[in-house]
Parts: sequence; structure tokens; C-alpha cells
Amino acid sequence: MLLNLLNKKTIKIDDEITNWKEAAKISGQLLVNTGKVEKRYIDAMIKSVEKYGPYIVIAPRIALFHARPEDGVKSMCMSLTVFKKGIIFNVPDKDPVKLVFVLGAIDNESHLKMLSDTMVLLQDEEVVNNIISSEEVDEIIQIIKNKLIT
Repeated sequence: MLLNLLNKKTIKIDDEITNWKEAAKISGQLLVNTGKVEKRYIDAMIKSVEKYGPYIVIAPRIALFHARPEDGVKSMCMSLTVFKKGIIFNVPDKDPVKLVFVLGAIDNESHLKMLSDTMVLLQDEEVVNNIISSEEVDEIIQIIKNKLIT
């Protein structure tokens, strides 16, 4: 499932951004560009973090932005942006965030397999380090394939 969603159009490497709102915009825009979510989905993700705090920082160096399906999800999707400089969310034991995922779910259940694949990937510290140090999107895709297919 994850391999079908993360590809050259939904993965990006960024060397500039350090602000979490900009990180949300850049990462969400990948899904807008592919027609998987409406632009208002990005605003909903940002509003959610503003309202509830940085609950989306799910592990050291890793954040998972999302909003409600009714906030503009057209089809199930995910993007990944690697932020080389790191993003500060003011979560001391998890900052700086280097991997930002955006999840677009169409309902409350269909995305669970995708999340399961994502957790398999992110529980492997070597895989996380290799993705962070990657310089090319193709390299990231290969790392993901190697982990999920073996």
C-alpha cells in the first residue's frame, strides 16, 4: 500500500525550510499537485496543530500531519518531505523533525494498512537515518522498497 502512495510526485527533499507551518504547506502541496486533496486540507492540518499543539510529532525526528477526510481528501494518499535543516515543533525530546509525512484518509479505517506499513518503516532506525541522509528521491523510494518488500 505505502509503495503505491509514495513516489516521485509525493516525495520531496528540502534544504531550506525550518518553520513547521511552511513544512505543512510544502508537504501538503505535494498532494494538492497530484489531485489527491484540496488546498483547504493544508489549512485544516495547520489549524489542527494550532488548536491541539504538536501532537503530530509521533517520534523523534518524525511528524505526521493530517486532518479530517471531510476537510478535502479526494482519495487516500500520503506524502513525505525530508527537511535537511530540521523543523522545530517545540517538542524537546523529538525535535528537530526531519521527516514530515502528510496522510490523507478517506474514512476512519481504510488508511490503517498504510499506517501499519509506515510504522514498520519508521521503527527501523537505520531506515530512518538512511532516508534522512538521502540526496535523491529515487534513493528514498529504493530504501522504502527494500524495507517493505523484504
